[in-house]
Amino acid sequence: MSAKLTTICYIHDFTNRIASSYTLKEITGVIRLDNNDPQKIMYLKIKSFIPLDVNVKTRIEEFEKEQVVLLTGKFIAKNGWYSVSATSIQVLLNLDFDTMPAVGLQVILTGVTTQTVQNSEGKAAMKFFIEEYLGDRESTDFWVEMRHETNNQYLANKTNVINSGGRSTTAILVGSMKYKPSITDPSTLQETEPEKHILELVDISILSTNRTGENRRSPNVPWLNNSGRTNRPTRGATPRTPTRRGRTTSVLILNPINPDRSYNPDGSYNPDLLFKKGFYPK
Repeated sequence: MSAKLTTICYIHDFTNRIASSYTLKEITGVIRLDNNDPQKIMYLKIKSFIPLDVNVKTRIEEFEKEQVVLLTGKFIAKNGWYSVSATSIQVLLNLDFDTMPAVGLQVILTGVTTQTVQNSEGKAAMKFFIEEYLGDRESTDFWVEMRHETNNQYLANKTNVINSGGRSTTAILVGSMKYKPSITDPSTLQETEPEKHILELVDISILSTNRTGENRRSPNVPWLNNSGRTNRPTRGATPRTPTRRGRTTSVLILNPINPDRSYNPDGSYNPDLLFKKGFYPK
């Protein structure tokens, strides 16, 4: 399974650390969630690895603080922020925090669910388990709630059949991801709704379904299956007559043609023609 994101990110701060063969940049990035409200933001903790050998190609461009970049990488969802291992950073000139667009997190996820589609806040919803590896010191999994409008017939046709007759389904999810913090009752200070990561679904592709009681069969590979061999003659060929040792048999030419090249209407064979052609021994 995997989790990949693409977003437009503001470089708030970063540090450099030299390792044996690369420079590690640890970046604090900020993405905007609303074009009209600069207070609605999300933090990204980004790591990028830049080879010290200038001959090694990299997709991490040089950048400075307070620049805006197009970021692509693997990620893990945390409580209110995201940990990202950058695979590409491209500087976007003539943009700053105030003018950068709020594109959110555009993601591609591979996840597993054991649920059938449900209703959540008026939308079709389903929870998926996601795994991604960013390093030994990082968590490797998180949950995401996939949602889409119930009147979206294209997505409904795909999600309504998930686990309808099975136990689990693996799928590729494409969409925009956001974080929803937990809700607390102010009078009791009790949490009434847990925090969640929500994926507004754009498309989904089902990879596999593990159905209840399903027995997996080995593939019937023709060249590994001796029982699949047949002695069927090639189409249009004359079947060969079996022969026995010690007995002389003649070979008939299936051609009812007379010596004068006329055709026998009854389909009989002219032994004189065969004899003259040398097919019968004298």
